[in-house]
Amino acid sequence: MKRTIIIALSVVALVFGVISYASAIGDDTTVKANVKTMLELTAPDTVVLNDGDEFEPDDSVTAPVTLAARSNKPATLTASPAPNTNATLASSVPTPGVANLRGGNIEYIDTLTASVNWDFDPGTGVEIGKVTYSLVQ
Repeated sequence: MKRTIIIALSVVALVFGVISYASAIGDDTTVKANVKTMLELTAPDTVVLNDGDEFEPDDSVTAPVTLAARSNKPATLTASPAPNTNATLASSVPTPGVANLRGGNIEYIDTLTASVNWDFDPGTGVEIGKVTYSLVQ
């Protein structure tokens, strides 16, 4: 009788052990990590309008500016042109900006339009102004 009780308890323990083992295999494991905020914007230091050719006062010239960005949250791109005295400078980035930019390989092409008046001396390297680009999450 003792032997039968020991065998029965052993079988019961074995069955519960297998059930516990099987349920452990079927459980989901949640994996978590902290993700670093990424926000980068790259713009050229200098843009030469009209491929470096001379242009006449009061004529408008344009030039494309390729901007590269990375953002892992929706971000907004803005441009703030600041022309020098006696010059005009405009950006094609719309106001209030280009919204919902997100990804690791964002490319945006801005078109700058500029002109100078008759007060500029002829020659190369005339600085028309500056454009400040911003990318905000």
